[in-house]
Amino acid sequence: MRIVHLSDPHFGTEQPQVCDALLERISELVPDLVVLSGDITQRATASQFDSAHRFVARLPEVPVLVAPGNHDIPLWDLGRRIFSPYGRFSERFTLPPFAWSDKGVQLLALNSAPRWRHRNGELALGRLSKQLNELTRTPARHRIALFHHPVDCRRHQDRHNVIRDAEGICRVLNDYGVDLVMGGHIHDPLMRTSEHLYPSLQPTLVFLLAGTCVSSRTRVGAPNSFNLIDIRRPGQEMMIERWDMERNLGEFHPVQLCQFLKTETGWVLGEAQRPDHPDRRSLPVS
Repeated sequence: MRIVHLSDPHFGTEQPQVCDALLERISELVPDLVVLSGDITQRATASQFDSAHRFVARLPEVPVLVAPGNHDIPLWDLGRRIFSPYGRFSERFTLPPFAWSDKGVQLLALNSAPRWRHRNGELALGRLSKQLNELTRTPARHRIALFHHPVDCRRHQDRHNVIRDAEGICRVLNDYGVDLVMGGHIHDPLMRTSEHLYPSLQPTLVFLLAGTCVSSRTRVGAPNSFNLIDIRRPGQEMMIERWDMERNLGEFHPVQLCQFLKTETGWVLGEAQRPDHPDRRSLPVS
C-alpha cells in the first residue's frame, strides 16, 4: 500500500508552479491513496474551496481522503461559523469521522477542528472512543489515524500548537490498534516514534507530520514538502519518505527515508538514511 500524505495547502496562498511540480511528482509515484490533513483553504471561502477541488481533480485517479483544519472553518463570517461551520468543506469533501479500508490497511479520518477552537485542536476522549468503536469494527492489520492537529512537534516553540490532551488521545488510539498518526498544522515536517515525547506510552506509535505542500506560508528550514508512506507488511513494516521542493530545480526530491518496524513493545526506528547515502539501494521504496 502506497500513500501520499499532503497537508496545509492553504488554497488562496498556493503557488501555481509548486502545484504543478507536486502533481507531476505524485503522478510518477503511482500511489494507491492520497490524503490531505487539513487547512485545505486559507479563509474557507467558496472560491478557495473551488480551487482546492480543482487541484484534487488533477490528482491520480485513486481515493483522496481529506480532513478539515482550523482554516477550513469561517473566521469572520460568524453566521456561517455558528450554523454551518463545515458547510463549504462538506460540499466538496466527505466530513470525518469515517473509515477507509483496503489491502489490510484501514485509515481513520477524524475532525480535530471544532468550530470555536480556531487554532488549537481538540478530540474529546469520550467521543473519540465512541467513534473509534464504530469505525474499527472492520478487521485490519494496519491502522492509521488522520487529523489536522499535531500530537508531537520538532521545535519547542511549537509545543503550544500540540492538540489538547495529546497523550490521552494517543492512549485511546492505542486502545484501538492505531499504528500511525498523521497530521500537519505547524508547517514543519516530523517523523518519529512516540517515546520521544511520551515515554510511558505503550505500545509505541509512529507520528508523522507534513509541511505545507503548496502554500507560500513556509517556515525557515521547512520548504514545501509531502510524505510518501509505503506499507510493505501491514502491521509489521513501514517505509516513510519525506520529499521537499527544490526551488532551483523546480522539482520535489526525497530528503529523508525512515524504516519503521513493529516489535513486542510497539514501533521502532529500524534504519534512517539520506537519499545520497551509499547504502540507499538497500532500502528501496517499492
